[in-house]
Amino acid sequence: MKKWGFKWLSLVLVLVIVLSGCSEKSSTNSKGKNEDGKVTLKIISVSQTEQPDGENEKKLADEYMKQNPNVKIEFIGVPMNDLYKKLTTLATGGDLPDAFTMTPEFMRTANEMGMTANLTEVLGEDYLKDFYENIIEESSVDGKLQLLPWNATPQALIYRGDWFEEEGLEAPRTWDEFIVAAQKLTKDTDNDGKVDQWGFGMIGTRNGSGATRFFPVMRSFGAEEIRKDKSGKWVSDVGTDEAAKAFQLYGDLVNKYEVVPPGVTETGFPEAASLFATNKVAMMFTGPNALGTIYAENPDLKGKIYSTPIPKDKEHVSTFGIIGYGISETSEHKEEVADWLKFLVSKENSLKWNELSGRLPTRKDVGESQQLTTPEMAGFSEAIKYAFPIPNFSSYAQFSDIVSEGYQSIITGDGKAEDVAKNAGKRANELISKEK
Repeated sequence: MKKWGFKWLSLVLVLVIVLSGCSEKSSTNSKGKNEDGKVTLKIISVSQTEQPDGENEKKLADEYMKQNPNVKIEFIGVPMNDLYKKLTTLATGGDLPDAFTMTPEFMRTANEMGMTANLTEVLGEDYLKDFYENIIEESSVDGKLQLLPWNATPQALIYRGDWFEEEGLEAPRTWDEFIVAAQKLTKDTDNDGKVDQWGFGMIGTRNGSGATRFFPVMRSFGAEEIRKDKSGKWVSDVGTDEAAKAFQLYGDLVNKYEVVPPGVTETGFPEAASLFATNKVAMMFTGPNALGTIYAENPDLKGKIYSTPIPKDKEHVSTFGIIGYGISETSEHKEEVADWLKFLVSKENSLKWNELSGRLPTRKDVGESQQLTTPEMAGFSEAIKYAFPIPNFSSYAQFSDIVSEGYQSIITGDGKAEDVAKNAGKRANELISKEK
């Protein structure tokens, strides 16, 4: 009796364990829904690390969830400068969220790693006809959309329009005019014998934030970080005399003309935007997203900030500055994510986002709005005409480190422009030689 009693007890315990396991698994179904029927969308967002963008994006998500009570959106904040490394790590570990911030600079790497779903299929070609064709092309690899472009942040020069008018200055269109304006607006405003206002808020960090602002400067002198020659081979102009002129300009602005605040190699976007907001600098290279950041810190500057294309030597140059969301190829909720993204880029919300953040919309019907022709937005609207497409080079993002190391060397006085350009060119050629 004791022997059979033990066997029955064992069987009962096994059944309890099995039923418990079934109970736990029943909290989610085969499509990953919670037991209450809600779908949780996990989304990596760089906007969550910036203000007021993070707060405003959450407000849009709250509005969407109110309209769609079966969906719960959970944001994971990752700084832009850490995004590519983070996504690579998650993809390698098979732990990508449902969606994530994506850019044209990284999309080819993401596509090769199998991170991104083909959004041309997920969203449909008819839906994508509402967007600017060149922006859709810039966001695609081999005709397959890698990210739904949420907004564009073309690089331009923002400047204190009120200060320029007080000094009788016009918006600088050339580098010579830029230097003159920067010198005139670098001054001791409280007469204590120390400069407390500078002409230019340079972003000089050794990362993508600094490099993406240097690329248009270098291209304005006629030097492209990478391009294809007439034979179709990849070549780089980073080691040329034209590139050396761009490196020299950065060095001269800091060391010769002294129109840049101290600590420039540690000045990233947040620091430069804060310097602008606190009346410390008169000009800054940036996308329209900076306006929202600056106004959040100093609302009194509304109406005082103007924009104009980045000055030129040979030609004006800008970037599309496209940022959007890619959907993970492994996500079980592609349709739900797509619906959220459609809500995000709708005409009403695109105009709302432009007003809140300053970023330009990517839809044709929104781009015609009059709110994009004001003095603060006019320069960005013009700059997008000069935007260059990101070269279809899988390791393109690595050029950021090559050029940022170069301009930091010049800024700190560790080398001559010609030598820095040659060293940068050598690294660029080594990178090109590794391309498959």
